[in-house]
Parts: sequence; structure tokens; C-alpha cells
Amino acid sequence: MHIKNRSFFNYVDFFTSDNFRVIGEYAGKKLFLIGRAKGYGDPIVAICQTDEPTQEELSACDLYELMKFSHHSVKLTEAI
Repeated sequence: MHIKNRSFFNYVDFFTSDNFRVIGEYAGKKLFLIGRAKGYGDPIVAICQTDEPTQEELSACDLYELMKFSHHSVKLTEAI
């Protein structure tokens, strides 16, 4: 697993890839929870093209920022 923008998220505790979990959908793609911010525990997510995030180059993003600024809706299917 490779998170290509990991250096921008030095305030995040990233999970190991076997602890990633699907929490919903974004623009028809799977939305994985991949970590939490150290201070407040805000969810950090990645959008995956496949069911196997360990085989993709992921981009981390703050879930709340994604929900706030995106043109697509975020459908959460699991409590975070």
C-alpha cells in the first residue's frame, strides 16, 4: 500500500492496510477509512477503484473536507 500524499498528513495515525475498512461510497467508488487525526480523531479516508486498497496508490483526504468541498455526495454505510 502506498499513500502518495502521506507527507502532507504528519498529524495522522494511519492504520495498517489490513485495518482499512469500507465505510461508504463516493462517486460510485468505495470509500475506505485509512486513519485518524491525532488530535481529535477526525476520519482520514481514501477513495479506491477496487476492493483491494493495498494494490492501489491511494490519496488520503480528510472526510469532512471531502464532504464540504466535493461536487459529489458521500454516502456513509458504516458508523465512523
